[in-house]
Amino acid sequence: MGRHTSETTPPSPADQLAGELQSLKSGSGLTYARLSERTHYAKSSWERWVNGKQFPPRDAVQSIASVCGGDAERLLELWRLADSRRITFAPGGATAPVPTAAVAGAADGSPAGEAVSACPHRREASLLRRVALVSLALGAGGVLAAAGRRPFRREA
Repeated sequence: MGRHTSETTPPSPADQLAGELQSLKSGSGLTYARLSERTHYAKSSWERWVNGKQFPPRDAVQSIASVCGGDAERLLELWRLADSRRITFAPGGATAPVPTAAVAGAADGSPAGEAVSACPHRREASLLRRVALVSLALGAGGVLAAAGRRPFRREA
């Protein structure tokens, strides 16, 4: 989320979002510490998000709109647009868009699994988590079954 824009190039949606967050914070008169107290995010996180150093989570945008009296729908629409255009670096130096909605589920309420399938690395990670959970369940079941087979000893 860079702040390097020329005068002929319009700001990116991420820069626009950061500008809106800055306006909201400034207009509210809240410090980062006060903003932190009223939300469940650290003041250092707010500083990074408001100044455009890092892309904010959707819930943080919703929180600042609520706390500072901003138009949540407009901010969340801007967040969706900015999130859809984000680029991250993949292994091997390739770049790939990785919207946050793929991690947390789409904003329209669709299951996270549908979005996760778009990225093979996330698909693999999801599969590994499922295999680990099944293995854990089977192992626990085996321990419980083995404990149930032990002969009961009566003391005389």
